[in-house]
Amino acid sequence: MRRSPYAVLLAAAMLAGCTSSPEPAVTPSVTPAPTVTVTATPSAPPSPTATPSASASATGSPASDCATFGTEVAGASSPDWASDLASGLWGVTQRLGVHECYDRWVLEFAGEGEPGWQVTPREARTFPQDASGEDLAPPLAGSASLEILVGAWVDGTAIDRPGYDGPRTLTGSGAIREARMVGAFEGITQVGLGLDQARPYRVTWLEDPPRLVVDVYTG
Repeated sequence: MRRSPYAVLLAAAMLAGCTSSPEPAVTPSVTPAPTVTVTATPSAPPSPTATPSASASATGSPASDCATFGTEVAGASSPDWASDLASGLWGVTQRLGVHECYDRWVLEFAGEGEPGWQVTPREARTFPQDASGEDLAPPLAGSASLEILVGAWVDGTAIDRPGYDGPRTLTGSGAIREARMVGAFEGITQVGLGLDQARPYRVTWLEDPPRLVVDVYTG
């Protein structure tokens, strides 16, 4: 039997409809992750570390506990010192001492009475000698001086008493660099103190034993 061409075409079409065409490969779409823009928040700068300053009490010289005393400009004397001569006193010795706030010179006597005295600060290491008027030579040690006049004989032989047997010159390394017996004239003894520099001083008369004391401030 002879088939019609239309029948053949119909059969082919039906066959094609029943045959599955392969599905195209599906490529999954990936949604890109959102880009996160991070804005840096500036942080506050660190506080500077304070460098502790050294206190004056830790690094500097400790404050002095010494109370200032005396004078360094004008001379000092007892009232009517020149007429107040103690004929009952004679010199025994002189000495130097170093204390916390001052250096001390002492002229010790024997006998009874209280002599007049005068202390004059000098900017130089020398001054006129009482008997001759000539400048003291050699100059005292240091750079300044105190001239001391005492209304008593340092050498007791002038009043029929023992002679002076103490040191006539003393040396020191502090404020008082030298103490020197200069001489005596008409019942007045002259002493020179050589100082490292001009300094305040004070004068005191003390008893038991009788002695003239000059303190030179160092504090």
